[in-house]
Amino acid sequence: MNRKKLIESIFYIVLIIAILAPRLPALDSFVTLDEPSWLSQGANFYYAIAQREFENTVYEYQPAVTTMWIIAFAMLVYFPEYRALEQGYLSDEKWQLDWFMLAHGKHPLTLLYDARLLQVFIILVLFLLLYYLLQRLIPKPAALFAVLFASFDPFQLGQSRLLDHEAMLSLFVIISILALAIYFSQGRKIAFLFISGIAAGIAQLTKSSAIAMLAPVAILLFIQIFQERQDGFIKAVINNSKIFMIWVVVLMASYFIFWPGMWVAPGKMLYEVYGNAFSYAFQGARLKVTGELKVSQFNLILNMSGIREVARVLFGRITPMAWLGILFGFFIPFTRDRELVRPYRQLFTLLAASAIAFIFMIGIAQGRNSPHYILTSYLALNLLAGLGWFHIIKWTMERFKSVKIQQIQYAGMLFILILQVWSAASFFPYYYTYQNPLYYGIGKARDFPQFPYGEGLELAAQYLADLPDAKDATVLSYYGRGCFSFYYPGITGGFRPYWIDGAHDEDLLKAVQSVDYLVVYNAVQGQAGKYEKYLGILSTVQPLHEVWLDGMKYVIIYKVDDLPESVYEALSNL
Repeated sequence: MNRKKLIESIFYIVLIIAILAPRLPALDSFVTLDEPSWLSQGANFYYAIAQREFENTVYEYQPAVTTMWIIAFAMLVYFPEYRALEQGYLSDEKWQLDWFMLAHGKHPLTLLYDARLLQVFIILVLFLLLYYLLQRLIPKPAALFAVLFASFDPFQLGQSRLLDHEAMLSLFVIISILALAIYFSQGRKIAFLFISGIAAGIAQLTKSSAIAMLAPVAILLFIQIFQERQDGFIKAVINNSKIFMIWVVVLMASYFIFWPGMWVAPGKMLYEVYGNAFSYAFQGARLKVTGELKVSQFNLILNMSGIREVARVLFGRITPMAWLGILFGFFIPFTRDRELVRPYRQLFTLLAASAIAFIFMIGIAQGRNSPHYILTSYLALNLLAGLGWFHIIKWTMERFKSVKIQQIQYAGMLFILILQVWSAASFFPYYYTYQNPLYYGIGKARDFPQFPYGEGLELAAQYLADLPDAKDATVLSYYGRGCFSFYYPGITGGFRPYWIDGAHDEDLLKAVQSVDYLVVYNAVQGQAGKYEKYLGILSTVQPLHEVWLDGMKYVIIYKVDDLPESVYEALSNL
């Protein structure tokens, strides 16, 4: 093996280790809010495939087909007989799957672990493909550093360990854009056009918000038309329009091939996905709430406050090293080094456009604007930051005349990576709870986390599980399903938010009196005004235990037998 191939092999080995090392440990150590529901959806998907009822492989506005396939394969490995037990389709919003699996000697946490593990290896393959494409556009060391830097972004890292769509979506989108850029800039090899189209199609199958990638794709096409205008503007438009149509056809073909529902009921699939997507974005709720699409009632006003809020949250969750790297990255296209400018100017434009496109799209939507909805922006900006750091260090070292300049440069890059890794590692095993200390104020005490996702409830469950007779005890917990119940051997009941609206105080009282322990998820309930009176009543009692994370009180546990009569009286008049 020659030296060049040896170095390339080492680069790939480094990537594999770096991507897997922080993602594999403690994959089953916690459960987030949405994952139990996705397990139910995936189980229904698996059942529909087995029964050849392909029209039942649809889930509203985010088709989540990639996630559904992952769960289906995990089910095939762990609980293959599920497909033939004739239980039908179980509700994703209830605990039916959990009870059904336990009744058959299977635990949903094991299924979740298997699905997460499978997804981590898919993430690995996508990162390796991302590196392969990037190093065809820029020098290999710069590509390696940028991908490593981006892979250690705490939020990206945390989301890539969850049974979620966003990490895969972000990688499919950037892969598609890079492959298309390679197609245009390196001999127009049809393989890269197909890679781009297939990745775009799978991105759409992952989540309908992938449509935002049309912005950087359009920019890339405009760049090509501008560069070819000397041969005739109309000719350039026609030629590139043909290429775009081929790209769209490949996208549509992959969308059709990988989604069984499209084989039998394409109209139903597309209406469920894009009808719900438009209803959610412009009417604020899904079709099952709004009933139908009412275009006349669409709110198409540019929501600048929403865009600013989404951008603010993004910059509060990326690291200080990423902040500086992005700043350095912005200067790359404007340097006097022509060899540097030529390959980077287009790459900078595409990454920046990708980040901005997702921020704008999610910012103007009327539905929930969770931080992970713009994970593509995180990935694009962290790639840009990695490139910025690589070249600022390289440029700085070149100012000094030293025989050890290369060693110093590598040491500097290693130091930056260590800082990025430490930012994520300090929030293990969740990672995604990271918040930039410079943005939120060093040493400033905060009472509540932003966008808690169920983390910490497993610690409460484990605490109660260690108490005597835990198997015979009952618990009422907020976010009870999965986040708590997967770790508790006794019976878990879910707290229903409508109980505290003043009209269901009797139901609340009965629910509290019927259990042994009451678990309050203070991370959410504590910062929601509707729970203020409810939590005020409970605060008069000494809790049995509290769970603190990152200096914030996440969970409060009360022993119901310790609640005085005055608490019951107050709850009955809530």
